Order: sequence, then structure tokens, then C-alpha cells
Amino acid sequence: MKKSVSFILLFTLSIARVFSQEFTNDSTTSDASFPGGEIALNKFIKDNMIIPQLCLNEGKSGFVYLRFTIDTLGIISNIYVDNNQTKCKEYDIEAKRIVQLMPAWNPGRINGKPVKIAYLLPINFGFTEADVPEITTKYKEPNWAGVEIGITQLMNTSFDPTFNDNKYWENIVRKSWFFNYNFLEYKLPLYKHYLGLTTGLGYSWRGLSFSSNYEIIVNSDTVYAITTAIDLRRNKLTAHYLTLPLLVEFSTKKNTQNNFYISSGVIVSWKFSSYTFQKGKDLTGNKFSHYTYSDYNLRNFSLDWMVRIGYSYVGLFTSYQVNSLFRKDKTVPIHPFRIGLTINMDYFQE
Repeated sequence: MKKSVSFILLFTLSIARVFSQEFTNDSTTSDASFPGGEIALNKFIKDNMIIPQLCLNEGKSGFVYLRFTIDTLGIISNIYVDNNQTKCKEYDIEAKRIVQLMPAWNPGRINGKPVKIAYLLPINFGFTEADVPEITTKYKEPNWAGVEIGITQLMNTSFDPTFNDNKYWENIVRKSWFFNYNFLEYKLPLYKHYLGLTTGLGYSWRGLSFSSNYEIIVNSDTVYAITTAIDLRRNKLTAHYLTLPLLVEFSTKKNTQNNFYISSGVIVSWKFSSYTFQKGKDLTGNKFSHYTYSDYNLRNFSLDWMVRIGYSYVGLFTSYQVNSLFRKDKTVPIHPFRIGLTINMDYFQE
């Protein structure tokens, strides 16, 4: 039932530009395109479309939005339905079938180099062309996903790194490293590609190194440290977190490459593991190393204020934990201040 129902439904197509010229004046950037252009793409879809009888009988019509990847050779992969306005699942199958039949596209290019892109294709089952909504389909690349490394300085409520009555909390900054892996990101545009709200998920490994003559003691009421005669070569408190950012971000370009960005906001962290690691010699001179797992009265949830700035794939960031590192009244208020280097990842561009 290919063309016999064309008098019942109008099949039109709105192509969502991957590099929208509304936002890009860079003449070295070109869109991915179907061979022969939009007219050829319209014809290909109409010639290959078979209207599902079930949807036709139910009078269902609307748009089916397909997302897929176009690689550097123009090959389509990772096809899935992003949204089906028709509420008829048979249209999902038909729309995916049509895209699977398509030949290789002309790949998108940046500075003459083919790049891998994400593409959104709305296929219209029953609307007129004037009803096609204007949408921007190029994934607005946030600047969150990637790896980060840096150091931590513990501070008191006066933004001072000294703890006069609790010297054991004065950490060794050069050995207090942290590592973050931000594996999921999403950017909600607020104004074109320039301003947006960035969120995602990440993993954080945070280590605090302390003086060799202190040993952390913890119970249900408090956490503190005592001096010890044991020769500790390494004395570190480590915690693992899942992180969720909520950042307002300004970017000069849609993609990570050649983009200047600055963002600021909060990071919510959930602690799921913590332990101390000690290595040294006991009183008899025997070497030892051991891990002690405990929550150490660390907060399960922490809130950090963060500022990030960078260009292209490299950036710097700093953060300050607003609430105390440990639970309330378990010890003196301690606020970690962190600074580090970030290497951004662009999942949609080679």
C-alpha cells in the first residue's frame, strides 16, 4: 500500500540541520546531507514508505522523530526512535525501516575533515509542510564529560588551612589527589548554543593524605586523630562518590573543538564507599600495609560550588564544598577546596 493512500495522508519531511546556519557563521563547517539534497530525500522517503494499515484504520497521524549516527563515511548506525507523536507503534517500525534502506550520506565536515555526528530526522505522517516544527537537532556539546585530576586543600570556616586545636586535619596538599571521570552529559539550551544548563553524571575518587604520626579514630559520636609511635609512610583517607552537576554554561561554539567556555553552578555528590590506607613499619620494624573500611562519619551527600573555564579539549576548574566534610557535630567544620585540570571528551565528533 505505497502510493494508493497518498490522497489520504500528506508525507512531508523536515530535515533538522546538524550544524544549523542560524547559529554558525563558520564557512569551514558543512552539514551532513542526503545524496541529491532534501528533494531527493523527500522522494526517497515517499517512494519507500508503506503506510501501516493499523495506524491508517485508527486515523493516527503526526511526526516520528528518529535519532541516528552518521559516521565519517556517511554510514548510518544506532537508529532509534526519539519521539513518536502519533501514538501508533507501527509507525516506529516503518520509519526505522525507511532509514535502514538509505544509501550512505555525505558526511558532515569541519575544516574539510569528515566528522561523526548525531542527527535527528522528523518524518511526517499526515501533516502539511507548514506544520513542520522548526527544531535544532545538532547535539549541543556540553563541557562536562571527560577526565579531571587535581589536588585538595582542607579549610576551616574562615577559609584558612590551619586547624589550631585540631592539627591532625591539616592535610598534605601535594599528596591529596583526586580523580574524576564524568561519563554522562546533557545540555539544555537556554539561548541558542551560547547559553545552556548542563547536567550529567560522574564518578569521583578523592584522597586526603595526612601526617605520618596521626591515626584517625572514629565512633558513632565523633571522629578525630591521635598521635602514634608507628612509622607511617602513607596515611590516607579515601572516599568514592557519584556526582551530578547543575551548571549554567556559556559557550562560543556548539562543539568542543575550538570552543571557549565558562560555567558555574553546584555539584551534588553521593558517597558510596570510604576507607583509610596505612603503610609503614610497626614497633618491631616489620613492614605492613592495610585498608580499614568505615564511613568515618563522612557526609553521605555533599554540595560543592564549582567554576569551570577552558578552551577546546582542555580546561581548569575549582570547587569549594559548601557543607562540612564530616557530619555535623562529629568534629570541627572542614571544607575541601579543590583545583584541577580537565580533559573534555566529545562523544559525537572524531
